[in-house]
Amino acid sequence: MSNGIGISPSVMINRMVHEKAVPQSGHLLEVARLRAEMMRAQAENAASPVPTTGPSDTPLNGAEVDLLI
Repeated sequence: MSNGIGISPSVMINRMVHEKAVPQSGHLLEVARLRAEMMRAQAENAASPVPTTGPSDTPLNGAEVDLLI
């Protein structure tokens, strides 16, 4: 059981844009760009032979660690 605090992707994306000090006129564009980047990464992860999310029952080898980094 994990005691960590979770942050939704939407909240994190908005925070990243806010911290970048993106002008108000480009705020929605930057949010859309980061969201598309996240969705692309999730799709690549789902198609990967060794997904980088979820717990693993076996220890990681060097190649799997490289995928995580």
